[in-house]
Amino acid sequence: MIVLVGGEKGGSGKSCLAQNIAVYLRTEKNASVLMVDCDPQRTTSDWVQERNANDSLPSINCVQLYGKIRNELLSLREHYDYVVIDCGGQDNLALRSSMAVADHILIPLRPKRRDLKTVPHMEDILSTCKMVNPNMNAAFVITQCPSLPSLASRILEAKDVCRSFEVPVLDAVTYSRNMYDDSEEYGQSVMESEPEGKASTEIRSIIKELLSRREGETYESVQPQKIQAVS
Repeated sequence: MIVLVGGEKGGSGKSCLAQNIAVYLRTEKNASVLMVDCDPQRTTSDWVQERNANDSLPSINCVQLYGKIRNELLSLREHYDYVVIDCGGQDNLALRSSMAVADHILIPLRPKRRDLKTVPHMEDILSTCKMVNPNMNAAFVITQCPSLPSLASRILEAKDVCRSFEVPVLDAVTYSRNMYDDSEEYGQSVMESEPEGKASTEIRSIIKELLSRREGETYESVQPQKIQAVS
């Protein structure tokens, strides 16, 4: 399968999500995984290089692709269980080419006005790409959420914006935690740095919910109304 993490807005944690999803599939699903870095900033490529220099971590392969990459992705899919794509924060050929063949599409957004302004355009892109990829499983996910329970309304409002454009949005979210940055610095996932930590729970919830949507299963997650203070 091809899993795409992309979107029009930068800074929403696309690379972090793609990296953690890849490690989850590699280590907890025991799958063969290839990462495709479509971001000129090479964030994921640098992370993979740091990771593969550590013999104690399961290695993950990575290639860099740009532009019209549809045919390359279809070819790579034949050799791996999962191809996880990290697209940069802009509407470009790589993003649209990936959407045309991806099985799962995850679009992260922070619960901020400047991020939510991109929802109408992303809905247009998804609608266009669905003409050639009708079976795509696409969803928004709200990331880097504020930790105070008193600000939970921001998460709910962000989800309502996505739903108003008839775009699915995951129940699972990520909160703003130092663990994401700390683990990335050493080429790790949060599940390797702190296996039973809250960040690990968030990543597992996101990927399980995303995959279950395609498989037609039900999935329950903690709603923002029930959140507790984040440590």
